[in-house]
Amino acid sequence: MPKRRRGLVIAVVIALVWVAGAVAWHLLGHRAPPKPPPTGEPVAVVAVKQQDVPVYIDALGTVIPTRSVTVVTQVAGLLTDVPFKEGQHVSKGQVVARIDDRALKAQLAQARGVLLHDQALLANDQRDLVRFGQLIKVGSVSQQTLDTQRSLVQQQQGTVAADQGSVQNLEVQVSYCTIFSPVDGVVGLRLVDPGNYVNPQTSTGIAVITQLQPATVVFAVPEDDLGAIDRAMARGPVAVLAYDRNKHDLLATGALLALDNQVDTSTGTVKVKAQFTAPGTHLFPNQFVNARLQADLLRQVAVVPTQAIQHGSQGDFVFVVNGTKVALRVIRLGPAMGDVTAVLDQGVKPGEQVVTEGADKLDNGSTVKVATP
Repeated sequence: MPKRRRGLVIAVVIALVWVAGAVAWHLLGHRAPPKPPPTGEPVAVVAVKQQDVPVYIDALGTVIPTRSVTVVTQVAGLLTDVPFKEGQHVSKGQVVARIDDRALKAQLAQARGVLLHDQALLANDQRDLVRFGQLIKVGSVSQQTLDTQRSLVQQQQGTVAADQGSVQNLEVQVSYCTIFSPVDGVVGLRLVDPGNYVNPQTSTGIAVITQLQPATVVFAVPEDDLGAIDRAMARGPVAVLAYDRNKHDLLATGALLALDNQVDTSTGTVKVKAQFTAPGTHLFPNQFVNARLQADLLRQVAVVPTQAIQHGSQGDFVFVVNGTKVALRVIRLGPAMGDVTAVLDQGVKPGEQVVTEGADKLDNGSTVKVATP
């Protein structure tokens, strides 16, 4: 082969080798890095706990005062004094109103004078009867005279008794002029100002006194809960909690006092009354509260966070973490208490971890990665 052609072939081979090397370098040097193995869905978990869970019956109730007394007058007269401040706490027996009693006291003095006069006449007739009884023995007076004197004494005794009744009646009327509080409680706004004429027929009352302690709450529960309430009452005192309208703040703790004696057929409920011994100022008359009656207590049952519970066509379930996998576990829910819910029939066991966040992307057997709290 001529030298010129041989050199050309060598040059072509060198060029091909260079091109092949450039292509290989390009392919090997710019190859995408291998994809990392797939990781699990990040989730947050909470361990299942075991604790006592109370079973409550919730209802909307109304605070009813133990006593609510309207202070009214029992005699007619001028209202002279109302010695209390509106909203003041008054004690039983404390003076809350005074009515002008001068006319009644004058009538009382007159009645006492009549009584003294008739008592004197009775005493004189009784002495005459004693004398006639001695004189008839010697024949100085007749039997008719003695009988007449005896009847006169009896008549005078009736007059004295009537006088005594009049005096007592007027004493009562005078006592009505000073009105006392019949209960310990808080007096409301004054309904009548001093200087007004009041009487029992037209008076709407001077004030209203409300006894706040102990307070009672009346609420209605479904008739289906009567059996549970009866069983709770058989075990002992039944606790009742009173919460505010938002079910956030506990206002007072009391006990079940009584059940009504019949079911309201129009609503299918029965009224329940609970008593709160020391409610302080948290329970106000006619205030609406949320009553929670503790019908039972589930002892040492498994509880899971309420946010871990999922709902599907097969019922309520949770995802239980087992290593890097999750298992769908169907559960039967019990009562809730705060942020946790009881699980019945041992659907989960204490210590197992359930998914609380990220469950919307999971399915039975999904791979997960537990996020560090």
